[in-house]
Amino acid sequence: MKNPLNTLFGRLALMMVGLIVIVHLTSMFVVDNERGAVDASHVRRNVEVAVKAEHAGVLDAEHIRKILDVTIVPASQRIAEGCPAPCINTTGPFDRDLRNALPPGSNVVIDGEHGRIWIRYGAESTWLRLDSAALTPRRFLSASALMLVFAVMIALFGAWQIQRPMHRLAMAAREFRVGHRAPVVRASGPRELKELIVDFNQMVHDLAQADQERAVMLAGVAHDLRAPITRMQVRADLLPDEATRRGFLRDSESLSRIVTQFLDFARETADASPHASVDAHCKRNYGDTLDEDPLVELDLHAGDGFRLPLVDLDRILSNLIENALTYGDPTVDISTFKREGNFVLVVRDHGAGIPPDQLDRALQPFVRLDQARSGDAHCGLGLAIVRRLVRYNGGSFKAENAEGGGFKVSMTFPASNGGTRNGN
Repeated sequence: MKNPLNTLFGRLALMMVGLIVIVHLTSMFVVDNERGAVDASHVRRNVEVAVKAEHAGVLDAEHIRKILDVTIVPASQRIAEGCPAPCINTTGPFDRDLRNALPPGSNVVIDGEHGRIWIRYGAESTWLRLDSAALTPRRFLSASALMLVFAVMIALFGAWQIQRPMHRLAMAAREFRVGHRAPVVRASGPRELKELIVDFNQMVHDLAQADQERAVMLAGVAHDLRAPITRMQVRADLLPDEATRRGFLRDSESLSRIVTQFLDFARETADASPHASVDAHCKRNYGDTLDEDPLVELDLHAGDGFRLPLVDLDRILSNLIENALTYGDPTVDISTFKREGNFVLVVRDHGAGIPPDQLDRALQPFVRLDQARSGDAHCGLGLAIVRRLVRYNGGSFKAENAEGGGFKVSMTFPASNGGTRNGN
């Protein structure tokens, strides 16, 4: 299972959310403590004004208390009036700051449920009640949680916006790596990322143009060679010597196959021919044999839903079977099956395989391994053509040495579109 945090979005989100949580907790435990001390100072001044106005007998003392939202409550009535029983000192940070700011012997009780503060000022016999002077824990926690949620949502949205251009670039690079035509990536995001996207688009364009020029050159050369090869075959039929005639015909046939491989390799899209069932095609072309030791054995379980363009399917199988019979040992096993929502086509021989350090080179075009790949009518394009055809049809290609000996090619096609992808 992939780790969701091992992505650009996951790490950005984790970093930003972690930073927000740290800042939020810091504000709660550090800044709020300082704010509590300031609030305690304000409450102390309000209480002192109310007490001094009462002792001085000021005519407007009651009016002053109303302005300050201070109510005088007899000590015997404080619990009945709402002071939390047993109405003794509470021990929160704000409570301690306020009690230290008042004269010695003062009592401070915080009614967190109703947001009230109860104070006995020094040795006074009465208590003072300040309504709506403290923020209730419920309101404080709900407000803090709401701010935290909004901050996290904004952080996630910001991280998502930052990683979007990088995600598009990664998807385009993946498409280009597997041989599909990469779309032009829209340049967005920070300046450095925009410059990277612009350079990537230019690189893809240059490589595609170079590949197209090479394909045009190969197609042109192959097309121009067809006429001379045909004339060679006609003239070879007129030779009186049988051995010489067969040699010329064999050589011209080899040249014709090489030309066909050039044309196949130069193609840039999947073939537009009608789709055919892979299982039915294999049975029809490789399954009807009465030999006791057949060259090809079939193990077909994909069903009729596995379909590919007929021309591409025929070229894939013919190239792989020809390679297997030329460089490996029979029998050649062809198997199809469905796995995890995908169709799989596997072709395997029973030869010596390819040295592990030469596997990557064997898949490159125009590369023939000195020991494992040589012969007439082969220019090192067989596996490269198969890989291109597979990718043009939306599939993935994997070549490896099989367990127990032999060389195996596995091709996986998405089942969602019938095993094909047109025009890539």
